[in-house]
Amino acid sequence: MRLESNVFVARSAADVSAYLGEVSNVAKWDRGVAATEATSTMAAGVGFEFDTLALRNGKPAENGWGKMSYRISEIDPVNGCTVQLTSKTGNARYFKSAAWKFRVEAEPGGARVFCTAEFTLKWRYAFLAPVFYGMKNAIRTDLERLKRVLESPVD
Repeated sequence: MRLESNVFVARSAADVSAYLGEVSNVAKWDRGVAATEATSTMAAGVGFEFDTLALRNGKPAENGWGKMSYRISEIDPVNGCTVQLTSKTGNARYFKSAAWKFRVEAEPGGARVFCTAEFTLKWRYAFLAPVFYGMKNAIRTDLERLKRVLESPVD
């Protein structure tokens, strides 16, 4: 399954890319993430691994509930960055594979951010496909949050 959305941001492509390249910023714009934690000692780049810690009922979840693990699997100046799900437990158990691709393209007056979620459900969870398809607006919601954060005045 492939779900995609995009948003225009009134900031330079370089600024947007730099912001997205800092994993600790994810919690500022992803509605389901309370925090991130680096799990590899290397600098951010291909191979860098991190966890996201979930929000539950509007608060940071306890005892690792909703924790998801990821690896940056590709960074390309044309195709953008690919973040691959590496977890196999929790909500990740539904997926045979899952990846999020982020691409930033310069446009007059700012940049357009594209986010694509590509995933394959495990056969026994195929019945969930309509549920995940119905969540396609969630990507748009997160991109709108990203836009608000990036366009808000800096104090």
